[in-house]
Amino acid sequence: MIYSSDPADWRDLQAKVGAILRTCGCDVEIEKTIATVRGPVEVDVLAIDGAMTPPLTYICECKFWARAVDKSVIHGFRTVVADYGAHVGYIISRAGFQSGAFEAARNSNIRLVDWQQFQQDFLERWKEGRYEGLRPVFERLFDFYDYVSAPIGNAISGKKDRLDEFNQLIRRFSAHAHANPRDARIRREFPPILPYVAEEMDANGRVTTRTFDDYSSLFD
Repeated sequence: MIYSSDPADWRDLQAKVGAILRTCGCDVEIEKTIATVRGPVEVDVLAIDGAMTPPLTYICECKFWARAVDKSVIHGFRTVVADYGAHVGYIISRAGFQSGAFEAARNSNIRLVDWQQFQQDFLERWKEGRYEGLRPVFERLFDFYDYVSAPIGNAISGKKDRLDEFNQLIRRFSAHAHANPRDARIRREFPPILPYVAEEMDANGRVTTRTFDDYSSLFD
């Protein structure tokens, strides 16, 4: 999952919803007042997905309530989404939905989800967005982990012990090595399946082990 922990409050829920959509390539505004045919309305999150043609508009309502959302909320939200001309409306509820809410959303462009379901909807696009953000890092490291490049090739050429050392490092950091964006021969396997146990080595050679339970902390 993108985040393993639940949002702390309603503002945190709004912020995390916006952050997910922004990483997916959307232009995002939080607590945005929009103009509808019935007048101005404030929505929790407005996102324009310019990666799609034509661009898609998402409106998200974040209900950090202790009670389940009822059908009257759905009816009101459907009106806002329709009046603004949004393509998809999300209601993300902390406490779920009453049975009548799902009937009210049936055959519409309204998605009723909890926090985990919302993350799942955008997980693959979010991972690609974070991966693209790391591409400059991978590019700068390329000469240090590609065995045919000049620095590595010169260091290990004709030296079995250095080649063995290099291969051990590649095995140790295999998930990171597979993130190489230039190597078309290797199917990219980054990010790996969670939970992921990683070893980190500092400048003094000290190794620490970390376990990652969500993709947000792993990418960070």
